[in-house]
Amino acid sequence: MAFMTLHYFSNTLNKMTEVNVIVPEKRESDGTVAYEKLHAQPLKTVWLLHGLSGDATDWYRMTGLERYATASGYAVIMPDVDRSFYNNMAHGRRYWDFITQELPQRLRALLPLSTAREDNVVMGNSMGGYGALKWGLNQPQHFSRIVALSAVVDLADFYDKRDIFAMPDFDLVFEGQDIHAKPLSLSATLTQFDVAQWPLALYTACGEQDPLYAPNLAFSQQLRATFGDRYTWTSLPGDHDWDFWDQQLATAFTWLTTTEG
Repeated sequence: MAFMTLHYFSNTLNKMTEVNVIVPEKRESDGTVAYEKLHAQPLKTVWLLHGLSGDATDWYRMTGLERYATASGYAVIMPDVDRSFYNNMAHGRRYWDFITQELPQRLRALLPLSTAREDNVVMGNSMGGYGALKWGLNQPQHFSRIVALSAVVDLADFYDKRDIFAMPDFDLVFEGQDIHAKPLSLSATLTQFDVAQWPLALYTACGEQDPLYAPNLAFSQQLRATFGDRYTWTSLPGDHDWDFWDQQLATAFTWLTTTEG
């Protein structure tokens, strides 16, 4: 497998940005890589989003991501969006436009990433879990599956917990924007979702000792009512930490390979 770090100027952000990428490479029986056989088909892709206190390095530093990606055959794209909640910030940069428009276009110009909906998955944890659900539910034409681990699923509830999660800058992101309406509210977005047109498959999980467990449990019921058997909910002992996310990341990649097609 190949690992690379890209630094490039983002027109949307008007600054340099970092994106980390894992590209799967299968080895031959003698241990070598047959480069001439690589990427005969466009690469299936996971767009993997980081949490509030993280950055583009979190997932490959804190988990067994490279092993999971290699086994599954997915390329993995890990951007950096600061503490933006994957939103066009009220007082800051346009990270929603960056993540949903510029990033896929730029990365597909550089790498043989598939544009097919069935080959693209969005994942994330915590703030990144919110970003994955927001992106996937608002733009389901781009993804076949969504994975959200310990996600912020209720912005109003998170606002009440902002001291726990060291988020004094909540208003820098959302001031003047309606967090109770689509596209910011996941619940509001879900009530308007056309599941017949876009039959997404979803996997969400949250640790039972996580401060975000109660809203995740409530949202899981709404997801079940909308997506039925296409939705998988996992509730296990665990906290809002990398022990839980690494375990669930491995499970999520296994789930990907069993839900393809």
